[in-house]
Amino acid sequence: MGAVPRVGLVLGSGGLAGTAFHAGVLTALAEAGWDARRADVVVGTSAGSTSAALLRAGFPPEDYVARVAGAPMSAEGERLLAGMPQLVTPPAVPRSGGRGPAAAHLALHAVRRPGRVRVGAVAAGLLPAGSRPTADLVGGLGRLHGDGWPAEPLWICAVRLSDGRRTVFGRDADATVTVGEAVAASCAIPAYFAPVPIGGARYVDGGVHSLCNVDLLAGLGLDLVLVSAPMSTARWWSARPDVGVRAAVRAQLGAEVRAVRRSGTPVVVLHPTREDLAVMGHRGMDASRRPAIARQVHATVRARLADGDLLARLTASR
Repeated sequence: MGAVPRVGLVLGSGGLAGTAFHAGVLTALAEAGWDARRADVVVGTSAGSTSAALLRAGFPPEDYVARVAGAPMSAEGERLLAGMPQLVTPPAVPRSGGRGPAAAHLALHAVRRPGRVRVGAVAAGLLPAGSRPTADLVGGLGRLHGDGWPAEPLWICAVRLSDGRRTVFGRDADATVTVGEAVAASCAIPAYFAPVPIGGARYVDGGVHSLCNVDLLAGLGLDLVLVSAPMSTARWWSARPDVGVRAAVRAQLGAEVRAVRRSGTPVVVLHPTREDLAVMGHRGMDASRRPAIARQVHATVRARLADGDLLARLTASR
């Protein structure tokens, strides 16, 4: 019998709509026969970091849609989340700290060393620091892991404000960081949430570097990388007000996917379809849409899995 394929799972940014998108993807995959908890490495950025942390805590993927929709979950899911507070819905209007740029020096770094600091990091540094704590947003995720880190690879992406560089907690960061702290940092949207202090440095949303960070999985010898990309789009053009943002995300994602493929690893990306986007709207922090988004994406992915090709690549022996 051949070995089970080694799979990397990437869960990208996308706000509250993104968590609902991931819920639909993960539940559909589980119902079709692939449990995302089997992934050899899970990369989570911003909204994706919360879904990734739940996976590595053992939360059943088939319960993701039910959790987002407020529906009954399995006994295993209910037991795991027993006593865990509901995730706090942030306000629609951000509140900055009102104390000037969060890290204005990053603009100078970009001038002195072109290419070393990404445009997103410079923009994050020039924006005022938010004042709302992400600790409330991530709820009880930290409690599920305590002070430890999962045995299975969990990589959570954030950006360090001191130099604008990406930090991958769980891979190359301070071993003393907790999962709760890493998720809080990864979700710290600039000018919306307060930067998260860890080990003497301040961190903001990993999406500042990349909305998905797929490039991290290049050269690892994986058999397949599966990407759930809520901020991308299956179509390059539409009449949506956020078409420019989504086209830019797809272009960035495309470059990262090509890098992974050049390293010899196939990549499958699950972009929002036109039908998904109609339900998602263009306000990523609109909590009211989450149940509908999760159900719609669940239906979309189930339809994609119907021909069996993707499922075969996830489960078939080599």
